Amino acid sequence: MTHTFLLQPGSWSVQGRYFDARYRLQSVRGDLVVRHEPLHWFVAGSLELAESGKRMDLACMVAPSHGGAAASWSCALPGLGELEGSWELAGRRMFSSYRSRDGAHTGQATFTRQGDTVYLVEGELRRGNDIVCSWEIRLRTTR
Repeated sequence: MTHTFLLQPGSWSVQGRYFDARYRLQSVRGDLVVRHEPLHWFVAGSLELAESGKRMDLACMVAPSHGGAAASWSCALPGLGELEGSWELAGRRMFSSYRSRDGAHTGQATFTRQGDTVYLVEGELRRGNDIVCSWEIRLRTTR
């Protein structure tokens, strides 16, 4: 099975659901662009929470492994600082776990391939044992 998100350059639309620490639901939408350079890959884009209008811009750098089944990544997020994580491939899923550089936040996300053009992404961000937010979104190619 060949993964298309992250492992190939491309543009993706984002649409789904976001839950805050009190489990209040908001719609989320946005876009992501994956770009490959010889030593690193880059994921950039923006997400917006529909009801509150809050916007988050993403700029992440991925360092792929030579074997292709894993990678490390980093991303700076306003309010959280620098996040560092890893990616691992397992069949139709890609798993990512991460933590903030100061150790205050941790999280995980599972990317499930639902076809060549669609991924379901489910994840959460924690501070200690408390959930800060969680999400269920779909990524769709826009090429």
